[in-house]
Amino acid sequence: MTAAGRGRLAGLRDRLDSALVAPGEARTARWVHAGVAAVVGWRLAVRDWTVLADRAPELRTHANLLGWVPDLPAAGLVAVQVLGVLAAVAAVARWRPRLAFGVAWACYLVLCGLWSSSGKVMHNDVLTVWVGAVWLFAGPPARAVPPGERAVRWGWPPRASLAVLGCIYFLTGFQKLVHSGPRWAYSDNMRWVLLEGAHTSPFGAAFPQTIANLPVMPQLLASGALLLELSAPFLLYGRWTRAPFALAVAVMHTSIWACLGLDYSAWVLTAAAVALPTGLAPWAALLSRRAGGRVARPLGPPPPA
Repeated sequence: MTAAGRGRLAGLRDRLDSALVAPGEARTARWVHAGVAAVVGWRLAVRDWTVLADRAPELRTHANLLGWVPDLPAAGLVAVQVLGVLAAVAAVARWRPRLAFGVAWACYLVLCGLWSSSGKVMHNDVLTVWVGAVWLFAGPPARAVPPGERAVRWGWPPRASLAVLGCIYFLTGFQKLVHSGPRWAYSDNMRWVLLEGAHTSPFGAAFPQTIANLPVMPQLLASGALLLELSAPFLLYGRWTRAPFALAVAVMHTSIWACLGLDYSAWVLTAAAVALPTGLAPWAALLSRRAGGRVARPLGPPPPA
C-alpha cells in the first residue's frame, strides 16, 4: 500500500474514532442502558428454562463458551432465572445499575449457553448478548447527573451499542454471501425455505405456501432481507435512518415469525432499544417544526462527522 493510501486509512480511522468517543447526553445513555436491561429481563422471564433439566446428558455438546458449565437441575435453572430477572429490574430502576446489569447479563449468558449446547444452534438471543456486553464496561449516569449533561463517558456506550448492532446484522448478511453468494436472494432458495418451514407457521401451512408460490415474491423477500442486513452499519451511522432501520427490522422479523414461526423478538426489541433513543430525535424535531411549534431539542448525540 502506498503512503497516500495509508494516510487515507489513518484519516478514516481517526474520524471514526472521534465519532465514537464524542460527548453525548446523559439521558441517551440512561435510555439505552435501561432498554437493553429490559430486553434481557424480558427474555429471562418468558422462556421456560426448566426444559433443560430433562435433556439427556449425552445429547449435550461442550464446544461452546459455556461448555464447562455442568447440567443444572430444574431448581438451579429457576434460581438463575429469578436472580437474572430481579437484577434486570434493579438495573432498569437504577438501583446499583451497573452491578445489577452485570448480574442479569451473566445469568442470561449462562442460560443461553446451556440452551444452545444441544440440538440445532439457534441465534434468537445472540444479538442481545453481544449488545449487552458493551454495558459491562460502562454504566449509566447516576441519578444526580442532569439529563442534558454532555460527556464522553455518556457518548461512547450508546455509539458502541450501535456499532455492535450494525456489525452483527452486517455479518448475518455477509455470511449468506460467503456460503451461498447472491443466489441466496435471487434463486428459489427462499421459496424452498418457506415450503419447508410452512408447518411451523402460527397461521397454518397455507399462509407461507401461498407466499412461496407467488411469482417473484420469495426473491423480493430474500433480497430485501439481505439488503437490510448488509446496509445496517450505514443506516445506523446517521440519526435520520436509525428509526426507519428499527421499523424495517421489526417488519422483517415479524414476517419470519408469521411464515416460519421463528421467534426473533429479542432482535426487534434490542434494535429498538439501541436505535430509537437517538433515532427518534430528528423526526420529533421535524414534526415539531411542521406543526409550527417550538423546535424539539435533540435527545441524543450530534450525528457523527
